[in-house]
Amino acid sequence: MLSKIKTLYTEKEFVQILNSFEKEKNICVFLNSLKCDAKELENDFLKAHLKWKKINEYCYLFEAKDKNILSSMKAFNEFKFYIQNYSSYLCALNLDVKAGESVLDMCAAPGGKSINLANFMQNTGYLACNEISKDRFFVLQKNLQNYGVNAKCFMKDGKTIGKLCPLKFDKILLDAPCSTFAKMGFDLEKSYKEIKNIAKTQKKLLHSALKALKVGGELVYSTCTFTKEENEEVIENALKSEFKLEILDINLEHVIAKDAQSESFQEISKCKRIIPNSDYDGFFIAKLRKLS
Repeated sequence: MLSKIKTLYTEKEFVQILNSFEKEKNICVFLNSLKCDAKELENDFLKAHLKWKKINEYCYLFEAKDKNILSSMKAFNEFKFYIQNYSSYLCALNLDVKAGESVLDMCAAPGGKSINLANFMQNTGYLACNEISKDRFFVLQKNLQNYGVNAKCFMKDGKTIGKLCPLKFDKILLDAPCSTFAKMGFDLEKSYKEIKNIAKTQKKLLHSALKALKVGGELVYSTCTFTKEENEEVIENALKSEFKLEILDINLEHVIAKDAQSESFQEISKCKRIIPNSDYDGFFIAKLRKLS
């Protein structure tokens, strides 16, 4: 798989990807505005003698060496902030949810993106958080409870949700199960057959999500992996389906990314491959609007 992935990047980009796995990444944390405000949290950081870079109104970046301090802070144990890779945050950000909307986080555990969505929605509207794995479902449920998230949790196979809830949601986040190369690195052993099987599941999940999405609704599809089979080809499959879809632009604040590649659909260039570095992981993000 490594040789196939390598062809998707320039030599400089691929060297940067390899270098990103060589040392521990810096730590991004997300302010949980459901529990505190920025001034209160920043005072907690100062008391812990921490230095940070404020990325935006929700996110703070710390050096890798500060991870243990952050995770042992009283503020962390009071659920005032969530430790989250910045690329993961961008997936939820790009769904652009609003207060009062009906929103689904389709593969939600452990719950970080659901916490993001609840913050962006000001804890109003309807947020449904789904997880098929029983063990992960209970982790999700506990995290959302701890962080004060107003959501309904479901333990369903995501592939059935479109049939169970047709045309129900204004917005859907599908952070799909994947081969995780961008998180775990290339020492991870996955055969081409395994990748194709994962991609098959991803296509079914996306098809189900599109069924559950209202006409005019928007969906973000994301993975933390590099393969074309799990990224561009999944979007190509959706564009060839019965749905009429529009690919939307991605908000890439503070990250370096490259356009996705497709021989069949030029508009797939609006989907983005985030190039990892010391501050954030590699990710693939696509945003779709359902026209019919």
